[in-house]
Amino acid sequence: MAVAFENIKTGIDILRQFLVPKMFTVKLLEFAESEGILSVMRETGNSPVRTFGGGSDNLWTREEFYSAVHRRLGYETGNAVRKRMLAILLDFLEECGHISQKKPGIYTYNADAKTTSPLSSEDMEVMREIFGDQSMFFDKCIEYAGDFLKGKNYLFGFNKGMEDVWNRFLGNYEFSFARDVLLKLMTVDTIPDCNILDLCYGTGHGLERICRDFPDADITAIDFTDDMRPFAMSRLGKVASKVKWIDAGRWNGFGSNLPFEVMVFDMIFFSCGDPYIPEHLREGVYRDIFRVLKPGGILGVIAWGYPDRSKRHIQNEWVRRGIYIHDFAESVCNGWHGFRDIDSTIKMTRKIGFVGANAVFNNFYMLDSAVWMFKRPEV
Repeated sequence: MAVAFENIKTGIDILRQFLVPKMFTVKLLEFAESEGILSVMRETGNSPVRTFGGGSDNLWTREEFYSAVHRRLGYETGNAVRKRMLAILLDFLEECGHISQKKPGIYTYNADAKTTSPLSSEDMEVMREIFGDQSMFFDKCIEYAGDFLKGKNYLFGFNKGMEDVWNRFLGNYEFSFARDVLLKLMTVDTIPDCNILDLCYGTGHGLERICRDFPDADITAIDFTDDMRPFAMSRLGKVASKVKWIDAGRWNGFGSNLPFEVMVFDMIFFSCGDPYIPEHLREGVYRDIFRVLKPGGILGVIAWGYPDRSKRHIQNEWVRRGIYIHDFAESVCNGWHGFRDIDSTIKMTRKIGFVGANAVFNNFYMLDSAVWMFKRPEV
C-alpha cells in the first residue's frame, strides 16, 4: 500500500497546481463579458428607471438579474436548468470578486475586481499533455452555453454517436485519479471473491479498473441506456466476458428500483452519476442502493459537493472555482442536475441508514469533497 499511496501523493501534487480552474476562470469570465452578462451588471446603477436594480448604490436581486438577462440577452430564465446555470454563474462571479452580496440575495457589481492571469506557456503545455480531454470538453460546453441559455437544445447526451465524447471526458486525469483512489479505499475491507455492482458504467473506465483490482470478484454492470455498452465491452476486451451485463430494459433509470434482490452486493461503485439524478428522486435512489447492499457493504461515490457559503467543507478558492466551472459547463448536457450540497448529502445518507466510511484527507484537493464512501451497517 505504501507505493499506492505514494502514487496518490503524486497525483495530488499535480492536481494541486489547479491548472484547470485557473485556465477556465479566465475563459468563464471572458464568456460573461462577451455575452454581455457583466455589462448588464455594470449598467444597473446608471439607469434612471429601476427596471433592473438601479439606484445610486447599484443593488439588485437575483430575480432582477434573471429578468434583465431574459429581456436584454434573450436567455430563457423560465427554464429551471438554464436558471440554475445563471445561479451557478452568480456564485462563480462572487467567488472571483466581481460581485458581492450586501445582504443575502442582494448583489452589487465590483468594478475593482482583480483580474486572473492566463496560464504561462509552460503551464499550457502541462494542460495539453495531462488535462487536454477535460479542457476540450469544458471548452465546447462553455462555447455553446450562450446558445443553450437562449433556448437551443442540449449539446451532448448519452446516445449513440456520443461515445467518443464521453470516453475522452470521463477518462480525464482528474476522474481517473478519483477512481483509483476510491477503489483503493474500497479494497481495504473487501474479500477477494466479493460481489460488485458498477452502477452507471458509461464507457467502462470504472469497470476496467474494477476488473483489474478485483480479478476474483463477481462483477455486475448496469446503466440506464445500452448505447454505451459496445464501447465499454471493447475497452475491456476479453475480460468483458466475466462481467454480468444487465440490459437497460430491466431498469427504467433513476426513480425505479434496481432489478436485484435485497442484500446482493458487497460493493457498489457509483462514479459521476449522482449529478444526473433529479433532486426529487435522489433519496429514493440511495434508499434502493442501500436495499441491495449486504450488511457491511460499501457504496463508493464520485461526485463533487457544491461549495458551501460558510466554507466549512470546501475552503480552497481554486477548488471552489473549479466546481462552479464544471457544474456550469456540464449543464448543457442532457439530464444534468448538478452537484449537491454536502450537508444535505450527509443528512440524507444518515437518514437512510448509511454510516460514513471515508478516510480523512486534509488539503488533498478533491478527496474530502468528491470521493465518498458510505457503509451499510453490519446490523
